[in-house]
Amino acid sequence: MRKGFTLIELLVVVLIIGILSAIALPQYEKTVERARAAEGLQMVASIARANEVYKLSTGSYATDISMLDIDIPGSNIITTPAKDPRKETKLFQYGTRAYSYLNSSKAIAHRLPQEEKYSLVVLTDNTIICYPHTPEYQDFCRSLGSGKKYDSDAYIVN
Repeated sequence: MRKGFTLIELLVVVLIIGILSAIALPQYEKTVERARAAEGLQMVASIARANEVYKLSTGSYATDISMLDIDIPGSNIITTPAKDPRKETKLFQYGTRAYSYLNSSKAIAHRLPQEEKYSLVVLTDNTIICYPHTPEYQDFCRSLGSGKKYDSDAYIVN
């Protein structure tokens, strides 16, 4: 008698591994993105606190991230069209204002690439919202917090 596996047995094992990986891979990617979002939430909360200190000393929120007394990692960039100075890391772009929430925001973190993912915004009332830029990230933003909508596009995180 020969020892070994038949072709059918090997195919069944490969099929089972394929099914398990098809189930596990999306969950793994969601977990990794949640960890990345936690990094962005931590930094945007720090920027918001620094902006609050800036407001206490000057009377208004900073419009330039370099005005804040906080060390933000990354390289300096200038965005267009608003010409806002920002800091950019491998995963996020950090700033002090969100374009669509200009009068009510004090910190922003765009997940890069910006138009394909989501933004985290801290409003002046300290509400943190997640704004998805694509339908793919709508469920992700909803899952970051309570799932409650802030407005038609954004979800409350805290």
